[in-house]
Amino acid sequence: MDHLLRKGRAWGRVLKTAALFVLPLPLLFAFLAALISGDFARLGAISGALAAFCGAGVLTWRALVAEAQFYLGERLDPPAVPLKSLSAVLTALGAGLAAAAGNNSLLGIGVFAAMALVGYLCFYGRDPRRKRIELAQVAGVDIEAVTAQLKQAYGRLQGIETAARSIAVPEFRDRLGRITAIGRNVLAEIERDPRDAARARRFLNLYLDSAEKVTAEYARTHRQVRNRPLEKNFRQLLIDMEDTFEAQHKKLLENDVLSLDVEIEVLNARMKREGVH
Repeated sequence: MDHLLRKGRAWGRVLKTAALFVLPLPLLFAFLAALISGDFARLGAISGALAAFCGAGVLTWRALVAEAQFYLGERLDPPAVPLKSLSAVLTALGAGLAAAAGNNSLLGIGVFAAMALVGYLCFYGRDPRRKRIELAQVAGVDIEAVTAQLKQAYGRLQGIETAARSIAVPEFRDRLGRITAIGRNVLAEIERDPRDAARARRFLNLYLDSAEKVTAEYARTHRQVRNRPLEKNFRQLLIDMEDTFEAQHKKLLENDVLSLDVEIEVLNARMKREGVH
């Protein structure tokens, strides 16, 4: 149930794909009219428009599914192929062909296509960018493994940010914003020196996961009921989380990991024990 709220919102965006299948439906009547009248030029334009809109709908569906998984931290990277950009082009093509079927001028066709392109980008947005992680080769460090760790860690920070947007208390959103900002500083430090991944292994593999889960759980339960003891408990957890994130950054800069490992274990155990229940 940890990700129920975030999944509902993220997957709800996928339903927006229906617009690309519903809006072109009037073209079916024009298709039948052209078929009955034997106007094959118009029939071809309408067929092309329907095919373009259908293709755009399928690609957009795949793009939004992958985007939801990416923002929920369920996949490390968004699609390598810019599916939304391709869908936007197909949508513009479909609108242009539909305008051509209506005997519009070249200028009119261009205007309809441009409006469809802009409208698509405004409604669906652009493709999310892949996080570029470039690590220097360091003797004794498995660069591929560290890269995978960092991608997963960035995904967990992104999951915290996604959950934070669902929390109604501004103070908590602000604290979570500071927490994720510090977390990104920690990850940037590891990018600069991949050897730090070993020193921050508990932070990367243990603490970030618990921080994401407890934030998502609070976002879900807080939406259901306003509970002051719950808020007090979560506020203290956020304070401790922020202190631990900041300590991780400082200790990483100082190459002092032993005391921090103990702090992380203690706080992580508390988060698992208390959570937000």
